[in-house]
Amino acid sequence: MNKSESSNPNIIIAAGGTGGDLFPAIAVLEELQNIIPHLSVHFTGSPDRIESRYLPKNGYPFTPMKSLRGFRGLSSSILKLPLTLLKAVLEAKSIIQKHQPACIICGGNYISLPVGIYAVLSGIPLIIIEPNVKPGKTNALLGKYAKIIIIAFEETKSIYRSLFGKMPNDNMKHCGNPLRSAFVKSIPNKEHGAKALNLDPNKRTLFVFGGSLGARSINQAMIKIIDRLSEKEIQILWQTGTDFKINRTLPTDVHVMQFIDDMPSAYASADLVVCRSGGGTVAELAVCGKPAILIPLPGASNNEQALNAETLHEHGAAMVIEDGALDTELEYAIELLLSNQAKLKEMGENALKHGKPNAAKEAADMISAYIPHSKI
Repeated sequence: MNKSESSNPNIIIAAGGTGGDLFPAIAVLEELQNIIPHLSVHFTGSPDRIESRYLPKNGYPFTPMKSLRGFRGLSSSILKLPLTLLKAVLEAKSIIQKHQPACIICGGNYISLPVGIYAVLSGIPLIIIEPNVKPGKTNALLGKYAKIIIIAFEETKSIYRSLFGKMPNDNMKHCGNPLRSAFVKSIPNKEHGAKALNLDPNKRTLFVFGGSLGARSINQAMIKIIDRLSEKEIQILWQTGTDFKINRTLPTDVHVMQFIDDMPSAYASADLVVCRSGGGTVAELAVCGKPAILIPLPGASNNEQALNAETLHEHGAAMVIEDGALDTELEYAIELLLSNQAKLKEMGENALKHGKPNAAKEAADMISAYIPHSKI
């Protein structure tokens, strides 16, 4: 670092593996930089996951931990785990000592484990962001040592306490899952959202998506029912992802996109959403006030998507269908809900009650107390 850089307060963020762990950390960072304009930040993570592509491309300083290449966290081989983890902690030590952060933010996933361990060993304030109902293995391990745990769901408190017994009274902060201000501030009404995507705002609209790569099981189920849905005058916005090819002609009211940049407009245009139930997606649905049919990703190591989905279901904001039941239940569920506007309205209102549009700012306000700076 040069002299001007060293005089600025500095933090390190270890987040990635998936967008669901990376983007909440970026949302918090953006709000921190509004509070502390001269804040310096350095990211670290895996050399072969989303953070290694997204962060450099978007101008964020990033140092990959080479020892994490191919590492899959605490579920890795018991024989290789100790040596890999030791190498990663030593690599984290080198990065942290170089940048001398005031605090360290860990965004969950195994990516942040070595950095979190070194933060605890060195006494640097550790802040954790937990986007799911049930803490992942890394956050569960580090949680009792953190100064603050930013939790997306109120239900997470009881789970942490069951893991560790009594937790510090003010350790867990229910802010919601941090969303970037660019998303929150750009949610249009249905008419403007539909027009932005060349949809008819007067038609009942179903929005289906499964992430940037798509969800193969959802896509395959949609192919089987899409003609019948179209016959019922249901307009469909379908993000298939980049890995799914459709080799047939579709009805004119089916609008297929491999990837959607303008997600606020996509949500706004929809009367009903069909999607997975990652922490970020569930937060977006709530902030947008959208009723949903949630299909949790099967086989997730911590069952987090099923628990996220069940929480929205319990609040009356979503219907849940297991991945293996798509062929028998999805079409019926879509038609049932889209034919009942009163039910959709009720579900949307219930979702909105649990939306936390200010989560990133609330989290940043608390974290800023651990970063020396002059208050403006």
